Amino acid sequence: MKLVKVDDAVGRKLAFDYSAVTPDFKSPIKRRGEVVSLEDVELLKNHGHYYVYIEDGDSVEYGLHEEEAVLQLAQLISGENIIVEKASEGKALLRSAVNGLLMVDSTLLEKINSTGVYVVITRRKGVYVKHSDIVGIVDLIPLSIPRDYLSYISSEILTSRKILQVYRNTHPKIGIIVTGTEIVEGRKKDLASPVVVEKIRLYELEQGALVYVRDDESEIAGAIENLLLDHDAVVVTGGMSIDPTDKTPKAIASVASEVVAYGVPMKPTTMSMIAYKDGKAVIGVSSGIIYFPDYNILDVVLPWIAAGVKIPREYLISFGEGGLSEYFLRRR
Repeated sequence: MKLVKVDDAVGRKLAFDYSAVTPDFKSPIKRRGEVVSLEDVELLKNHGHYYVYIEDGDSVEYGLHEEEAVLQLAQLISGENIIVEKASEGKALLRSAVNGLLMVDSTLLEKINSTGVYVVITRRKGVYVKHSDIVGIVDLIPLSIPRDYLSYISSEILTSRKILQVYRNTHPKIGIIVTGTEIVEGRKKDLASPVVVEKIRLYELEQGALVYVRDDESEIAGAIENLLLDHDAVVVTGGMSIDPTDKTPKAIASVASEVVAYGVPMKPTTMSMIAYKDGKAVIGVSSGIIYFPDYNILDVVLPWIAAGVKIPREYLISFGEGGLSEYFLRRR
């Protein structure tokens, strides 16, 4: 590989992609391996490329070219259900092979990005992704790296661990309980369950039974236990505050074998509860989902439930940073 003036590159093969950037366009105008013509000289100069790297037969001596370097790291960091794809401009794309929950090892990701050599950018851990969605991009800062550098990353940083993987959606069956004496008595229309039903559809779950109960702790608890007999998870709406008339949190806690969190640092729908009974999730959501239907706690927890992965308390706590959504600020 050799750096030359673009005028002297005519008839030679380019060693890298060379791009143009405008408000409407960002893409290579000449690609690695293409031969530079006289017409290309002015085109390249018009976009600021007065010097270019050309192939010079020394690739083995020089090290790993950026294209090979990013593809090899992408393979190393990709776990289950991740597809690696070559992209232009020396990048590798990571795509999901299935619909499901994206998991990211944040500690390993930070270590890779601290090398000053590679840059790996991913979607946020815990989001729901679909087949062929881009979930990560691998880029290289220098134009090439020594061939043994990947061995160092593999043995000293990754140590056989993966940064990204996707857990497949198992399409669990979700029961819905709507609490509220006023709803049972017909005084007020149920506006919460349509929001839950839409979220179940959005995350490709199976909708189960819809049950209405009064604001009575034992009645709510009984409904939860009954639904868990033939459902994989239960969503309970309403009555989630600390108001004396709100019975849902106590009812869920009385049934659960573990309460992961009551109160999640996010806006909207802070007053939510995530609990488990014998491995099955019981999610308490406030009536705030009626006013905030587009984004709420269900968007946080349902991807995990879809994949059958337990929701960690640490993950919920992490929403303290960034959990104040633009959607909430617009609607409040």
